[in-house]
Amino acid sequence: MLKEKDYISSINENSLELKEILRNSIEDIKLKPLINDLAPGEGKLVRGLFTLIGGSFGRIDRKRILEISAAVELLHLATLVHDDIVDESKLRRGRITIHSKYGVKAGLFLGDYLFSQAYILFSKNCSSESIIKVSETIKFICTGEIDQFFSTYSFNSSIKDYLKRVNGKCASLFSLSLWIGAYEGKVSMDIVERLKKIGYLTGMAFQLIDDILDITSSEEILGKPCGNDIREGIYTLPVLYELNKENDLLKKYLEEGEYSQAVDLLRSSKGLDKTRELAEKYTIRSLNLIKQLPETEGREDLRKIVEKMLFRVY
Repeated sequence: MLKEKDYISSINENSLELKEILRNSIEDIKLKPLINDLAPGEGKLVRGLFTLIGGSFGRIDRKRILEISAAVELLHLATLVHDDIVDESKLRRGRITIHSKYGVKAGLFLGDYLFSQAYILFSKNCSSESIIKVSETIKFICTGEIDQFFSTYSFNSSIKDYLKRVNGKCASLFSLSLWIGAYEGKVSMDIVERLKKIGYLTGMAFQLIDDILDITSSEEILGKPCGNDIREGIYTLPVLYELNKENDLLKKYLEEGEYSQAVDLLRSSKGLDKTRELAEKYTIRSLNLIKQLPETEGREDLRKIVEKMLFRVY
């Protein structure tokens, strides 16, 4: 049985290998300034690690699973670059966003480049079934983004619709990450489907915690302005809970663009508490499914990551 520190060591070792593959896969002298400012490999790499963990339940060549994991991370990076353009975000992880520094065209080109590099790695290392799954996931992500675009500044969004968007925008990629690693590792289908569900539940919790942190954290910690989603007209779950119970003062602040007052009100709201409770429920369901997985190092790595995500501060 591995000790707690061994789990952390295992995760860190996988992260270092993944970062190296990730950097090597996007080395292009013409794009070097953009790539450097993007800072690949400085994020949490959770999706790539999930892919490695999924593969660890079966048998798959180490280099191949690392390249698939890098492809998943490139896919994620591409969506971030495009998201920043759509959201007109000036900062990402404390850095100036690509489109803010180099222009929208540069941001679009870089996002497309990252998508292309991801597909090159997928096509070299994955079965046709997995490539179809990747394509379906990208379609789902785009649908979530489109739904969000048409719901900005709207007081009529339902909680059900919002959670559906969270599935599309966030949870679907977590789900794909665990699924594709396990599927390409020839893991039994019941374990593949269980990992897919774990990815979904974890991704839902991850986004809801993001919603909470957007209200409760600071710009220094988040690397972007606090309340940024609200300012962009993206009314997240804490906001929707309050609007659904007809919080007229919050509605007034939002209508008048008094976003600092809106954030202050939300910090002590029932809506924030209910969002935290729902994130905990998703996490507990995920952890219960993890317990049902074969007792391996990968299972314990997955457990540690999911537990840490519930208590993160950025």
